[in-house]
Amino acid sequence: MDCGQQYSGRNQQAPQSRGPLVSILTPSYNQVAWLSDNLRSVACQTYPHIEHVVMDGGSTDGSVEILEAAGDSVIWRSESDEGQSHAINKAFQVSSGEIIGWINSDDAYFDCRVIEDVVAYFEAHPATDVVYGHCAQTTADGMMIQILWAAPFSGELLRTVDIISQPGVFIRRRVLSDPMLDESFHFTMDYELWLRLEAAGARFARIPRIVAIDRHQSERKSSTILDVHAADMKRLAERYDMRFGPEWERARTLFYLQQRISGALLIPKARPPLAFTHPPDFKRGLLRRQLLTRRSRWAEEYR
Repeated sequence: MDCGQQYSGRNQQAPQSRGPLVSILTPSYNQVAWLSDNLRSVACQTYPHIEHVVMDGGSTDGSVEILEAAGDSVIWRSESDEGQSHAINKAFQVSSGEIIGWINSDDAYFDCRVIEDVVAYFEAHPATDVVYGHCAQTTADGMMIQILWAAPFSGELLRTVDIISQPGVFIRRRVLSDPMLDESFHFTMDYELWLRLEAAGARFARIPRIVAIDRHQSERKSSTILDVHAADMKRLAERYDMRFGPEWERARTLFYLQQRISGALLIPKARPPLAFTHPPDFKRGLLRRQLLTRRSRWAEEYR
């Protein structure tokens, strides 16, 4: 089998009268532990007009077998690539949806009505280009660590701190270019995209719901390539009108404080049925971590 040539699924535009086609883009590489969760969270969506495009980087851990078993529900390819941004760009080129979502293979949508609610918001607000929502950060096994509250959109705040969690974002194709991501960024490619869209005049809006999970596991980039993050942030500051100086530290601090408090108010909404695998006591200790525990003090298994 030549994995570089493997495709599965259909890539057809749904009739416009039945609602816009939504394309979900997923980069994947050797994350077999979470790929099935990712696929199920898309497959279970109540909105019917979805294509899920997975670009696998040549995994050798059983991921390809999972993609093969997905049948027509997934469009996929497995071959070596030049990193996550490159994989997303390839997926974008294959996709044909009017609305684009992006979840990495270790993330998942929060419940099965997410895309239905997002499409309804887009249709009710035709001038809106980007819709984003809150996210739940989880451990590798789905235990909730923290609710990542998303602030109402402000361009000034966006240039001060990244207020948007990447798995919780949906974008109209009309405001995206090809390639979708700047492949010179290997950590903050999502933040660069938000800043680029904002600078081009795209209209952002927050949807008041938990949209996705952001899985905090040992192989994620925030645990392995922090030096790349620092270099990427320096380049962002040079490219955009960023507010990274010490005079903006208070604004960043206030945002993180509000994220903690407002996230605590969302905890009651984090209830089954959920679209990802989780332990029965998935919220155990969540309120304490949300309000009182610094990330640096999280147990080792949360890193």
